[in-house]
Parts: sequence; structure tokens; C-alpha cells
Amino acid sequence: MRPRPDFSHSQPLADVTFPPRAHYLDFIRGATVVLVVVYHVFFARNHVLGFGGLLPTNGPGFGDALTTFVYPWLMFSLFLVAGISARLSLNRRSNREFFGERTTKLLVPSTLGVLAFHSWTLGVLTTTSAPGLVDPSIPSFVFPVVCVLGGQGPLWFAQLLFVYSALLVIFRRRSTNSATVANPSVTTAESSGEASLRSTLAWTLFFAAATLGVWGSAQVLNTPVITVYRFGIYGFAFFLGYLVFHRADVETALVRTRWFWGVCALCFGVLYFRRFFGANYADGPILRHWLTNVYAWTATLAILGFAKRYVDRPTRFTTFLARTSFGLYVFHMFFVYAATLLFARFCDVPEPLEIAFVAAASFAGSYATYFVVRRVPGLRFLVLGLRRRDVERKIGETGKKSSFFGKI
Repeated sequence: MRPRPDFSHSQPLADVTFPPRAHYLDFIRGATVVLVVVYHVFFARNHVLGFGGLLPTNGPGFGDALTTFVYPWLMFSLFLVAGISARLSLNRRSNREFFGERTTKLLVPSTLGVLAFHSWTLGVLTTTSAPGLVDPSIPSFVFPVVCVLGGQGPLWFAQLLFVYSALLVIFRRRSTNSATVANPSVTTAESSGEASLRSTLAWTLFFAAATLGVWGSAQVLNTPVITVYRFGIYGFAFFLGYLVFHRADVETALVRTRWFWGVCALCFGVLYFRRFFGANYADGPILRHWLTNVYAWTATLAILGFAKRYVDRPTRFTTFLARTSFGLYVFHMFFVYAATLLFARFCDVPEPLEIAFVAAASFAGSYATYFVVRRVPGLRFLVLGLRRRDVERKIGETGKKSSFFGKI
């Protein structure tokens, strides 16, 4: 009997030429996480959602305007970038290696890390401080369960991303009878990186048509109570990033049409803001509305085009963002809530200054905790999914001569 071929290992990497690292993806990922922290600084005192707010409210304000404006595309763009990154990662790894890495870096922190760390920090803080979140009459033995749920915080992103990564591995194993490393011509499209005007027009029409897919995916696989688990639209973004946005001709088309998508995003953003400002923008009907999804899609296309054009180069700043973005994302929620409560109760300062202090304390506390935890062997594995070799490995080399914002 002929032995069954082993599809879990790729062809020798020495025989494959890969495209250079996509530094603009590092920037988008890191900058988005920074914006997530700023979003949660205002989210902690929101006036429109009915949950998550820690302080008394008097109606929508500037913070609610910011959170309303960025919410549709903030995590959507992050999932699409994750899909592109998954494709680039699988160009260099076998299915087995990719799944093992994603299990360590995504599943472990979002399960064991919650039990070992976040339940007793963020979980206790939110369940005891957020008004109306927990019924005081619940039995005492239920309180730890509530703390575990409250400790999930932003780690729902890692949970969804692990699900999509697992589905991607299954899809790849069933869809190919050859090596798992992609042909370089598929990922780079043209060696020169220049697409014809006809190709640019074709991809622009494709992006316009894909708006229907974005809107359609927003209608399905949404959890009824915890609205952040939007399996449909986030999965669509992830797999679209994996299947389409890794191509060089797509990148070129986005760069050439960046101003078009930017203007579209601005127009749809204004319409969306005028329609929904002051309402619960995380409510199901608003999330499924066509205007919300068209705005999210055009804004994401504009972000990719502008980032590829202007920040696709290695710097110490993008290296720092790439190296610390996950740690900032994991720890920031606790410090945002803790700082919001402390400054509100013990510091009598104007609200804009208080918000600035809360933001500064949140970034400082998150980075400090990250650099401490990553040096504690057992804890760094549970909370960050890092092993010793991951800590020692540098992300995104910048070269011998570079400044903080670019090459000298």
C-alpha cells in the first residue's frame, strides 16, 4: 500500500524566496492597539452604551463622539490585518507549526491567563465597581464565576482569532495535496510590485462589490447578549485578508486609490455619525445597518492604502509597537478602569486633565506590567503565551542605522 503523504510539513525553506516583511502591518496593528486603549479610556465613562461606564453621566459628550466614530472599523481592521499576517506566517511555517504557535499565543492567554491573572485583577475590579453589573444578592459561590467572566476583558479578540486560525488550518489541510508553503508568485503577484491601471480598476470594482459581503456577514453568527462576538463579519475580514490582501497587486491598487477610499470613508463616517450619535452604537440593529458596515469597510481600505504608502519601512518606533502591542492590549483594561476610579474619587481636577492623567497612567501601568510579567517564566507563558525563546527573539529588525521614526 502506498504510504499516505504527510501534508503537515512544508517544502524546504531554502528553495523558497519570500517577500520582505510587511512593516506597514506592524504599524497598523500597533497603532490600532494604542487607539483601543484611548477608546477604552472614554469607554469607561461612556454616556450612551448603558454598560462599561464607571462614572455618573449627564449625556453624550466628546468622548462618546470619539468612541462612536472609531467603533465600526477599529476591530474589523485588526481582524483583516490578522488574516494577512496569517497568510505571511503560513508562507514560512507548516500547518502544525502555525497551529502550535497560535495555541500558545492566543488560546493559552485567553483561557489559562484569565484564570491565573485577569480574574483576580480586572475581574474583581469590574464586578465590584461597575454600577449595576452584578446583583448584590447573588450567592457568594457564584462570585468567582462572575470574576472569570469579567476578567475576559479584551481577550475575546484572541479567542475569536484562535477559532479562525483553527478553521484556517482545517481548510488548508483539506484544500491542498501539495506543500503548504505558498508559491512566491502568488503572494507577490509581480516581481516589480507594479500593477497595471486595468488591474487597479479591477481590484477597485472587486472592493466595491465586496461591500455586499461585509454587510451580509454582519447579519449572521452574532451572539445575542455579548455583542463583541461577531463571528460572521470578523471571520469574513480575517479570511478575506488571508485570501486577497496579501497580494502585491492588491497593495498597489490600494495605494493608488487611497484618496478615493479616504474620501468615501469620511463621507460615510459623517453620515453614520449624524445618524447614530447618541444611540447605543454597539446595539445589534446598528451593527447590522448597511451604513455602519460600508463605513467600516471603506475606512479599513483607506487605512491599508495610506499605511502601505507612508509607513511601510522599519523604524525603532514600529519595532517597539510590534514587540509590545499584545502586552499593551492584554493589560490595559485593568489600568484604564483602576485609574478612572482613582482619579474620579480622589483627584478634583477638570475632566480633560483627568482623562489625560488616566490615559498616561493606563499606558505606563500596562507597559510596566508587560515588562515585568515577560520576565517571570511561568506567568509570562500563561498570561502572554511567551516562551523564553520568544522573549529573546527580536521583532522587526531596523538595521544598524535608523532613527526612532525612520532610517537616517
